[in-house]
Amino acid sequence: MKILTIHADFIEFEAKKKAFSAAEEGVEKGNKQRVEECLVVFSAVEKKDEENVNVVLEKYEREIIKIAELVHAKTLVLYPYAHLSSTLADPKVAEDFLKRAEQKLRADKYVVFRAPFGWYKSFNISCKGHPLSELSRQFGPEEVLSLKKEGKDEPFVFDGRKLSADEKVLLTGTLVAGKAVKNMFLKAEIAGSGFYQQHAYVDIAEVELSNDDLARIEKETEVLLKKKLVIAKIPLPDVTLPLQKSMIHDLGVAAAAYMLDGLKIIPLFNEPYVSLGKLKALKVLSQSKVYWKNNASNVQLVRIYCAAFDTEQKLTEFVKKREEAESRSHLKIGREMGLFVTSELVGPGLPLLAPKGMIIREEIIDFLWSLHKDKGYQKVWTPHIAKEQLYKTSGHWDKFGDELFKVKGKTDNFILKPMNCPHHMQIFDSFSFSYRDLPVRYFEPATIYRDEKSGQLIGLSRVRAITQDDGHLFCRVSQIKQEVAAIVSVIRKFYQTLGMDKEYWVSLSVRGEDKSKYLGTEEMWEIAEKSLEEAAKENKLPYRKVRGEAAFYGPKLDFLFKDSLGREWQLATIQCDFNLPERFDLSFINEESKKERPVVIHRAVSGSLERFMSVLIEHFAGKFPLWLTPVQVKVVTVTDRNNAFALEVVKRLRDEEVRVELDDRMESIGKKVRDAQMEKVGYIVTVGDKETEKKVLAVRPRSGDVKFDVKIEKFVTDVVKEVRERRL
Repeated sequence: MKILTIHADFIEFEAKKKAFSAAEEGVEKGNKQRVEECLVVFSAVEKKDEENVNVVLEKYEREIIKIAELVHAKTLVLYPYAHLSSTLADPKVAEDFLKRAEQKLRADKYVVFRAPFGWYKSFNISCKGHPLSELSRQFGPEEVLSLKKEGKDEPFVFDGRKLSADEKVLLTGTLVAGKAVKNMFLKAEIAGSGFYQQHAYVDIAEVELSNDDLARIEKETEVLLKKKLVIAKIPLPDVTLPLQKSMIHDLGVAAAAYMLDGLKIIPLFNEPYVSLGKLKALKVLSQSKVYWKNNASNVQLVRIYCAAFDTEQKLTEFVKKREEAESRSHLKIGREMGLFVTSELVGPGLPLLAPKGMIIREEIIDFLWSLHKDKGYQKVWTPHIAKEQLYKTSGHWDKFGDELFKVKGKTDNFILKPMNCPHHMQIFDSFSFSYRDLPVRYFEPATIYRDEKSGQLIGLSRVRAITQDDGHLFCRVSQIKQEVAAIVSVIRKFYQTLGMDKEYWVSLSVRGEDKSKYLGTEEMWEIAEKSLEEAAKENKLPYRKVRGEAAFYGPKLDFLFKDSLGREWQLATIQCDFNLPERFDLSFINEESKKERPVVIHRAVSGSLERFMSVLIEHFAGKFPLWLTPVQVKVVTVTDRNNAFALEVVKRLRDEEVRVELDDRMESIGKKVRDAQMEKVGYIVTVGDKETEKKVLAVRPRSGDVKFDVKIEKFVTDVVKEVRERRL
């Protein structure tokens, strides 16, 4: 079924002649009809819809009602439009479908007109031209997708958590910034506000901004803050803008409306604002472009990021920290150190690791495996593509259909894998296991692929080729807590080694109110959520229960760590899954020689390796611990007289697998040392005439004073020990 809806000032149409002999009877040729203030639904019933007409009819009715509510339309025009599809249903089926739809929608208290079926018609239509006035949908017996396949709307979800005082100040700041934009650009509309990557933002429709405008907006906020303006709660019926009415529809009973000096907004939080008197400092940071409801087929919005504080001192501290963060940017450091590159020919979101970046990646993977190999994990490997049916069975097709990369084969249709778990299910299912064999643990750092929106792609932190240090455990319900405990110990050791374990918390992510978004039975979810919470308590994890953040197949424990700048990152995760074993009909033989369903635990310690590398680069500002440093030792010579001895030093280090480079360029020793410092090498070893004669080294650590007369064997031993112990 394909539909195109137009919110119209009017439509006029006239039946000219029959398109085929079986066209609808009882139609008066030449009779003109005009319908005003209506939602016109151009419709094409397709061949595949005949498989289950009732299901499609229900979806058709539901989708029309949803759109009608968004645009506040009470009058509908059902208009048969064969041009939307090349695979049309039988005419009798299609005619009957539209007649039934007409009856059902009238029963829903809509005024319904229907254009004649099977007739050539002339029509004249006036579209209203607001962001929701033209929408398209495609759905069938099994799925609901956008007609252009540009993505599905992501409905707004209410966040019921209690906001901190600082968060309320931030949201108040975004509201003031939105009002400033409205004062400067009268056509601007506020589309919503919230938080993204530790920043607060406000989304604006019907406006284009230059970077120069941001300074002007900030000046206008200063003017507004001097006024004694009041933020007041208002009745929902007072909200008339289509985008905001759409938000109200999504939020349901949780929806509320506020107003600041005539500017209305629908927040996603409870009691989100403070009085303007408590807002003492505001800074407009940047802008970006986003699509309404993250759907590229919708209107594009300007997103303005703001910082707001209750004291000037906090703003000063923020600016200082921001400047430091910019100096630590993984984009900047990655370029300077030659860790990764991007290519327009390869494409956005597909960074290429250079040799030095690959060293860091492999060291992380090796460390991760060292933490797992003694805990019963086995390495596996899975291909990068699989047939569509694999993901239809797993549920990923329905849940992430618009994010999947599709590959057309000669005989079958394939998908670039968006997750490793369905593949691991197939490995487990190919062998016979008894209860004595469980848990079965698979480990695979593997690359998966998701068609992320281009506007959200950046460096290593948001990519389309995502490498997960993935692991899946197949166990019994009684084994969940012990397995979670083992995973927690790995996570703790990993982040302790990196110095990121001092301050963290764990999100126990469970279902939200809308249970339809999640797979599985109520019983499955209750067992899974209870098991994870008990495991969190027994392992003394600093956890908080967060509703609505569970994976679609099960609850999870998400670990949030802070970097050296105090920024919070969600990295490690442990997820409990009763659903995929059910979907793939997995089993083992229990004590009674009967089949029993296993539980699957999904776990990732670093999360995405690409994103994790971006965090590490910024956490250490490129000055990695020696075991991660691409060039651990740089040997520099004073003159070419020292080259022979320098080569001996290099060989001795390489014999111990130390990553060492020789700089014997005809440059000054000062320049060579400065260049090595810019590369952020671990140790700079200077070899001059004195060192050559005495067979000793001058060693400059990355931080600290130069040590002279260091014996070669002592230096080599110390370096090797530091690397093996993975010291900070």
